Amino acid sequence: MVRFAKEFGFDGASEMQRLFRDELLNSAPSPSWAERIREANLQTHDDRALTPHELIQEFAAANIIALGHLQETVSADALDQAVDLIDRAASVCICGLRRSFPIAVWLAYALRHVDKPVHLIDGLGGMLGEQSGMISKSDLMFAISFRPYAKGTVEVVAHAKSVGASVVAISDTELSPVSRQADVSFNVKDAEVRQFRSLTGSMCIAQTLLISYAQRIESRGQTA
Repeated sequence: MVRFAKEFGFDGASEMQRLFRDELLNSAPSPSWAERIREANLQTHDDRALTPHELIQEFAAANIIALGHLQETVSADALDQAVDLIDRAASVCICGLRRSFPIAVWLAYALRHVDKPVHLIDGLGGMLGEQSGMISKSDLMFAISFRPYAKGTVEVVAHAKSVGASVVAISDTELSPVSRQADVSFNVKDAEVRQFRSLTGSMCIAQTLLISYAQRIESRGQTA
């Protein structure tokens, strides 16, 4: 098996095995999830263009299913641990490129409104390396990335781990390159309709963490 794997360019059998496990986790969601998608009958069976009203029905139905799946799969311990990491961090560095960018920007915006020091790492002007260089051991790295994973985000997470920073990830599988390096990861099956992937579930995670942290701050202020 080791020789076979090396013939295809892998370092060993374990690396090849991870590739297939990753593919299985991406393509084979839980039976309950798949069953609900079938029951929703989200895809029409003809090639005609849908009306705007038909499209919104399809998108809304898919997102309702995705949020229901989120309720079943996100653990209370993971949420509590992520809020603890936000609370303890000297500052929060956020990186989400390409499709993930709206979540990263919203998190940066919201954290500034609760007076948490925050740095948005967006690579503007080709300065991804310079921006990630500000990450220190006392910081929290918040990474958002979905398949196909943004190379820049993966590199920033690797740098954050190398300096000893904590990492919270929002991704689509526990074997994604950002989830594998994270202290806490939230692996979201966002809705996908006609090859357009939603961010509803991922944004729900981000909002939950932010509001939970804000409530903790408010509670401390009331008891001080």
